[in-house]
Amino acid sequence: MTVTSPEPFRIPGYDFAAPTEREATASLARVFGAERGAAVWSKACADAGVAEGRVTSDDIGRVADALAREGGACAAVGRSIHIRMRTHQRLAAKRAELQPRGMA
Repeated sequence: MTVTSPEPFRIPGYDFAAPTEREATASLARVFGAERGAAVWSKACADAGVAEGRVTSDDIGRVADALAREGGACAAVGRSIHIRMRTHQRLAAKRAELQPRGMA
């Protein structure tokens, strides 16, 4: 499977990006092995109604929810994706809050 999702926005100063499909599938491969991890990801994408290989930052939360519903190690990976998402969102909000007005 080739992942074609664009690189996510990285928060300068933290070098922290939102979770990607590539990172999520790598996590599943570390937990379950490459073949089983790929199968788990495929099922989670199907359950979430998301096209595997084209998971966007808007979609990844739904796929993480599908993983969480599986329970066990799948749920742990799903929760870790959500933690990364929330952390990225909060750091981005804090950075925007601290940015001088008129600066993008």
